[in-house]
Amino acid sequence: MKVEQIYTGCLAQGAYYIESKGEAAIIDPLRETKPYTDKAEKEGAKIKYVFETHFHADFVSGHISLAEKTGAKIVFGPTAKPDYEVIVAEDNQVFQLGDLQIKVLHTPGHTQESTTFLLIDEDGKNHAIFSGDTLLIGDVGRPDLAVKSDLTQEDLASFLYDSLRNQIMSLENEVIVDS
Repeated sequence: MKVEQIYTGCLAQGAYYIESKGEAAIIDPLRETKPYTDKAEKEGAKIKYVFETHFHADFVSGHISLAEKTGAKIVFGPTAKPDYEVIVAEDNQVFQLGDLQIKVLHTPGHTQESTTFLLIDEDGKNHAIFSGDTLLIGDVGRPDLAVKSDLTQEDLASFLYDSLRNQIMSLENEVIVDS
């Protein structure tokens, strides 16, 4: 198992490269896809999935370009309604990546489609979560982004509280948190 953060300091944004048995996944890629394709090529891996934790407002994602270049499937969580081809995963849906599994945990609150991806290792143990902007270092995501919805920020704050309590805090203490 290989997990590597590819961090962009100017945006304070981290994408993740996960690999097992020649299959790779990228979580929340930036627009410039070359670092991901170069990494996969160097490792002799094929990018199978591009996971998006939510629709990003603070940077341009490279998920579409990366999928076009590699044939990878783009995965969003429940309630996502993009106007391009993706897998809209269900809560608790599991994706196989080599000997690893990536489980979808729907964690609405920052946005309605916000999703945390749980990495399950080769032994079937919960290893790490990738939460996007649901959970941050010392903070949680902003629940005030309901401006184009019939939801209020209080509604989103309530969803975020439930997501944190029921989906994330219920995981084992040993699970690594990547945001």
